[in-house]
Amino acid sequence: MLYNPYSEQLKTRGFGQERIRKVTLNGGFTCPNLDGTKARGGCTFCDNRSFSPSAGHRALTIPEQLESGITYLRTHLRAKKFIAYFQTYSGTYAPVDKLRSLYMQALAHPDVIGLAIGTRPDCITPAIADLLEEIGKRTYLSLELGLQSVFDDSLERVNRAHTFKDFSEAMDLCDGRGFDLCIHIILGLPGESAYHYRRTACALIRWKYHSLKIHPLHVVKGTVLAGQYLAGEYQPMERGNYIHALVDFLERVPPSVGIQRFTGDAPESMLLAPLWCREKASLQKDMLAEFQSRGTWQGHALGFPQTDTLVA
Repeated sequence: MLYNPYSEQLKTRGFGQERIRKVTLNGGFTCPNLDGTKARGGCTFCDNRSFSPSAGHRALTIPEQLESGITYLRTHLRAKKFIAYFQTYSGTYAPVDKLRSLYMQALAHPDVIGLAIGTRPDCITPAIADLLEEIGKRTYLSLELGLQSVFDDSLERVNRAHTFKDFSEAMDLCDGRGFDLCIHIILGLPGESAYHYRRTACALIRWKYHSLKIHPLHVVKGTVLAGQYLAGEYQPMERGNYIHALVDFLERVPPSVGIQRFTGDAPESMLLAPLWCREKASLQKDMLAEFQSRGTWQGHALGFPQTDTLVA
């Protein structure tokens, strides 16, 4: 048993064996590094259309988006129950009353069994944490905080416009509130190396977090990063180096943490590089082979024993 998939973690959270899928929603949010509050232009790598099907649904109401997404997932993936996922831009970047209304609209659907909310660490206030705690007492709630790296100079290079201190304060504010915490990490940021990835993984140990999203930095058309790539100023990670870095990172992740993703992708029409990041099945195979060749598993470098909670 080598790593802990998020799908297996959900089964231990009272959801049984039912097929559960996320329905991505657009709550009409923006980000503080887009609207000028902190910066302009957004992250150098970001175009929400490349990873969020809901990015173009801003004109639709939350119930309309849910019905559309649920119909598709029932038809094509035979899903039975759903997690409403506020993925587009920063899903807590609004007044508390507006957030409450949006979240409650999503939870009103009879087949929605919980919420997932993606946001930035600098978009969490005490009042928002209180709201999430209130909702988390009634239903499953996972808050996804985009960190990417613990190194502030790396964050500055990609125009994140937040710091590791911001992340630390958000984690401290949310810790022990009764809802899940997911951390989002990107490997391959400009200027980073294996040293940075290991340090980032180890820096997260001070908190109890429940799941992890990790993927290589990939280049999509129309972004600042795309211009840097086309000008020869940025070179994406090679596949073998990514597998090595990924396993290094997971060896430093507690085995209780569910792995939501280990790669990222974009529509074929938008992805410039690396093209291999879309090969999820073969990347999983290579990741497991790397674990096996090392004789290690998720949490090994932290001294955790290999347990039946990890799957191969």
